Amino acid sequence: MDKFIKTFPAIADGDLMLCPENGVAWQTDMAHRVPYDAPYFDKYVGYEGTEIARAINAGRVDLVNRHVGPAGGVLDIGIGSGEFIKRRMNTFGFDVNPKAIEWLHWKNRWSDKFYLFQGFTFWDVLEHIEAPEHYFDRMFDRPFVFLSAPIFPDLTAIRASKHYRPGEHLYYFTEDGLVRWMALHGFLLRERDDFETRAGRDSILSFAFLRD
Repeated sequence: MDKFIKTFPAIADGDLMLCPENGVAWQTDMAHRVPYDAPYFDKYVGYEGTEIARAINAGRVDLVNRHVGPAGGVLDIGIGSGEFIKRRMNTFGFDVNPKAIEWLHWKNRWSDKFYLFQGFTFWDVLEHIEAPEHYFDRMFDRPFVFLSAPIFPDLTAIRASKHYRPGEHLYYFTEDGLVRWMALHGFLLRERDDFETRAGRDSILSFAFLRD
């Protein structure tokens, strides 16, 4: 579990722990996890080429390029189907899904050398990772982190949302809670955008952070 979140005061609420003071909730039993396997990869392949997917990836590329430039080296953590990597130059990937790893090697886009990159992307990923500091601690030299995530105005409304996904989403954030939690890890907010929501997704915001 995240080293900061586990210290937050929390209230038990069924399968969740709620911390309104810090704007975060988490899945109590993190051993209960969905498999990240070939069907999971193929699910994201099925989203490629749709109008929403094109708008989302265009917005993601623009967000990243505004901060690291079009040629800046970026490592995409948790690649989905690899669509973002296909759409942006000098972008590589890192994943735990065996089929995604196979795809990255096939495309010559696999990397685990975090020190080579100026930016790191977590598109719909950070809320899936039990201990995000395992990634943050491998980054050096004032890195940028770009992410998209479901944002909840009220933690008590999590189960009414399509983003309530036991075994898949381990953490749930309010906007303020996410920004303050990232600051604990040393990442300060540089930009916030709702282009994914405007493209048709439900309550998804995108952020650029810099560790300075």
